Amino acid sequence: MGAGRIRLTRCKDTKNPYSTKNMRHFYRQNIFITFAKTKTNIMENLSDNVVKQSGKQTTLFQNSLYYGLLTGVAYIVVTLLYYALEVDRTGWLNYLTFIILIIGIFIGTKAYRDKHSGGFLSYGQSVGSGVMISLAVGVLMSVFTYLFYEFFDPSELAKIVDVAEQNMADQGLSDEEIEQAMAISSKFMTPLVMSVTVIFGMAFWGTIFSLIISLFIKKENDSFDATYSES
Repeated sequence: MGAGRIRLTRCKDTKNPYSTKNMRHFYRQNIFITFAKTKTNIMENLSDNVVKQSGKQTTLFQNSLYYGLLTGVAYIVVTLLYYALEVDRTGWLNYLTFIILIIGIFIGTKAYRDKHSGGFLSYGQSVGSGVMISLAVGVLMSVFTYLFYEFFDPSELAKIVDVAEQNMADQGLSDEEIEQAMAISSKFMTPLVMSVTVIFGMAFWGTIFSLIISLFIKKENDSFDATYSES
């Protein structure tokens, strides 16, 4: 009997791998491992998404809008500088606005080619970039023109009319001819009409400049990979 009890006691002391305690430990360990793997996968997926979003390609439209707004701000600064210094914008100073637009188109389009297009840009894409930059400038300047002449200093319109009338007199036009011309032009000398005219003017000259500038900025991708992908 004693020996039998000893055997039974030894059997009870022997560790059973399938005991309730061991099974609980096994399940907890598996749950922990599964949770750790799931957490790692989630973090990896989030990291991949962040990398993809941070490295998202800038589109031609986004780039054109950005540089168009910058160029428009430059226009506004120059306009306010003229206004503050009471500079007469007739003559060669009037062409400074064209220089600003040309610089904006060139820098903006070249920046897209070099930074976001792998150093290559077709002629059509280059022209499109310049036109969109010009339109962005036109819209911004249109809003500024309307607010300036309607609310900020409406007397500036009268000064423009006086300068136009003086230019006609300097050209040798008679008083009757000047009066007839001013009767027609005065209909267009309103803040609303001038703001709309700015958009069309920027779009027109921007297209002309873009057609010329693109001849120097375009850079076709003639590599084998590009040719193969197109075919």
